[in-house]
Amino acid sequence: MNRVVVRGVAEDDARPGAWDARAAAGFTGALGQSRVEQHGDEVVALAGLGRRSQRGTTALRRAAATVARSFHAVEDLVMDVDLASFGASSTAEVAAVAEGIAWGGYRFRMTGAESYTSGTHAAIPRAHGAADLEREGWARGEALGAAVNLARDLVNLPPSVLTPCAFAERAAGLLRSRGLRVRIVRSDELRDGGYGGIVAIGQGSTNPPALLEVEAGEGPPELALVGKGVTFDSGGLSLKPAPAQMAMKSDMAGAAAVVGALSLLPTLARGRSVVGVIPLVENLPGPGSVRPGDVVRLRDGATLEILDTDFEGRVILADALSRAAEFGPETIIDIASLTYAAQHALGDDFGALVANDDALAARVEQAGARSGDRVWRMPLQPELEAQIRSDVADYKNFPGVASARVSSAALLLSRFVGGIPWAHVDMAGPAFRPTADAGGAAGGTGYGVRLLAELIAQSRTTAVATNSTR
Repeated sequence: MNRVVVRGVAEDDARPGAWDARAAAGFTGALGQSRVEQHGDEVVALAGLGRRSQRGTTALRRAAATVARSFHAVEDLVMDVDLASFGASSTAEVAAVAEGIAWGGYRFRMTGAESYTSGTHAAIPRAHGAADLEREGWARGEALGAAVNLARDLVNLPPSVLTPCAFAERAAGLLRSRGLRVRIVRSDELRDGGYGGIVAIGQGSTNPPALLEVEAGEGPPELALVGKGVTFDSGGLSLKPAPAQMAMKSDMAGAAAVVGALSLLPTLARGRSVVGVIPLVENLPGPGSVRPGDVVRLRDGATLEILDTDFEGRVILADALSRAAEFGPETIIDIASLTYAAQHALGDDFGALVANDDALAARVEQAGARSGDRVWRMPLQPELEAQIRSDVADYKNFPGVASARVSSAALLLSRFVGGIPWAHVDMAGPAFRPTADAGGAAGGTGYGVRLLAELIAQSRTTAVATNSTR
């Protein structure tokens, strides 16, 4: 078993005798740097923290991830983490270090057509000071890290393995083992239940669609989570060009984030009343594919003209949001890799946030800042009504113009939440990395798990207090 001691070093720390050698090698303690040294019988890995005066959970998470990533090729590694050197003095800061180690050490590899290995480095905190705080924070961080990596596994699996029903069954087994109530609604029942959008998008594939419903707690739910689950998106008959299909196994990253977050309920928020609704389809061209110009009837009774089959996410989310509203939640949040426009506007590090309620939008923004899954609010624009209205049906799925597509997609979705406070997170940018970087492996990022977990863990009274003090 390989073992390494991990210590944090800041740019503004006092310089020890070994600093000259570090500086000569270019190590200054800047955030995102790492260095490995031999100290007697110990291998020591140094994580650059930046300036301690600017330390926060996001910086601690990134520093820990970077140093863990530097050992990504080492098997059977235990990272002995000196929390004192990181300056982690709160539960949230300790959790951020543990999360970062789990994130940076993650690796995923297919070992056969349907078999794979995944995991991360084992890590233990080197105890100091407030042991109870450390135990609580470390346990929270490990749980969050495991949930994020669970979502990454789901995104990284080949679409031939993770078909809609395979996703539903895999997620159901996991969530039932955590004590949650799970129901899989399959193809015939979807048709009989009026889920015309889900059925239409899924009917081109030989792998049938499904809807996953998850319930925790009793009574009307405080929160409903909806995650887009397109296990592979070819664009349907409105076929994507080949380069655009290469990462389309990740079009179920929203669904994966919801599963990851719900898996944390027993750990972070036992007893909370939460529901999850996850539509699962494979969008392929085939003899039964929905055609541009077809009209479908949705779960809430509205009709929708499908003009572009590559704008499928809003079609299945319309049905899923209607179903979520039927549970009578206080709040609905959906998360989806929905539009290229969100990535073009915000890049790879922010999700686009659109909401029909200012207080809820503030909560999501604050949860994003605390969790590291950051969002940036964009407008819900009623003046775009003409872009979602059809001449032959109630709505259309294609706006007809290239501008404001984040807002026009959200405006359509807003019609299916029944007036309930609702927030939409378009994660097209941060959901997937085509190449590895210093902080993490290529593939699924697990974006959204920490954001949703933060929102789940908030009580209503905590959320109100937080909003009133910021």
